[in-house]
Amino acid sequence: MPATMEISFTKLGGHMAMAVAGVDLSQPPSADLGARLRQALWDNQVLCIRGQTIGPGAYLAAISAFGEPQVRPEIPHVEGFPEVTTLSSEDRDLKGDGKRLVAGANWHSDDTFMPRPSALTALYGLIVPDVGGDTQYANMYAAYEALPEEKRRYLDTLKVVHTMKPAREGLGRTRSIAPEILAARPPSTHPLVRTHPETGRKALYISRNRMDHIVGMDRAEGHALIDELVEHAIQPQFTYRHKWQQGDIVIWDNRCLMHKANGDYPDGARRFMQRIIVAGEVPV
Repeated sequence: MPATMEISFTKLGGHMAMAVAGVDLSQPPSADLGARLRQALWDNQVLCIRGQTIGPGAYLAAISAFGEPQVRPEIPHVEGFPEVTTLSSEDRDLKGDGKRLVAGANWHSDDTFMPRPSALTALYGLIVPDVGGDTQYANMYAAYEALPEEKRRYLDTLKVVHTMKPAREGLGRTRSIAPEILAARPPSTHPLVRTHPETGRKALYISRNRMDHIVGMDRAEGHALIDELVEHAIQPQFTYRHKWQQGDIVIWDNRCLMHKANGDYPDGARRFMQRIIVAGEVPV
C-alpha cells in the first residue's frame, strides 16, 4: 500500500476541479484509495494530486488505477516508457521557424479522431514556470445543460466527422504528422452530444481543430455552429484555470471537458510535463 498522510480534498473552482493532498503515489494506490480518487474525478471532472516526486514507472502505475494507458508513437516519450509522453518548452515543430510549439493551445478534447478516443488525460508537472503556462478547462456538462431545451434536442441528433489532420487552418500550431501516421488514422464519426458512461450525464463533445464537418450539414455552416458552441462553453461560469505547482499531477476527463494550454510564459522559462492518456470507449 502507498504511504499516506492525512488525505484532504479541497475544491479548486467554483463548480469543478478538486485538489488532493496527503497522497504518495510512489507506490500504486490501494483499491480503496483508487476508488476514492476515481469518484472525486467523476464528481469534479478535474483532479489535482499535489506534491508528487516520482519516476515514470510509479507515475504509469498510479494512472493505471484510472484505466488502461495508451501508446501514441508519434509523440516523444520517456525512454523505456512508451505510454509516458513529454511536453516541453523546448519542443519545436518541423516548420523550421524556431518558434515554440505549444501543443493544445486551442480549446479541444484529446484524441477525438480515434474510434475510441481517450477517456482521461494525466499531466505531471515536473518543471513549471513561475508565471504563465496555466491549463484551462471548460465544463461541457454545464455548457450543455445551460442551453435551451429545444437547442439541446436538436444538438442531440447531430454527428460529426473527426480527423487526425487538423480540419481547419488558423487554429494554432500543431505537431507535424508523418503521412504514414495519418494513413493509419482514418476519420471517426462521433455524436456532438455524448453520454458519460460513469455518470450518465450528457455533455457537448467538441474538439474544434479535429472536427471536419457535421454530417448532413454544409461544412461552413457546421463550423459556424461549432464555433458558436465553443464560445458558449468558454464563458467564465463554465471554466476553471489551473495554476501549476511543481509536483502536481492533474487528471481530467476528456468525455465532459475541453481544455487548452497557455504558452504565455516568458522566453527562457522552462516547462516540462509528462503525459499519459487513458483509453476510452466509443462515444454514445
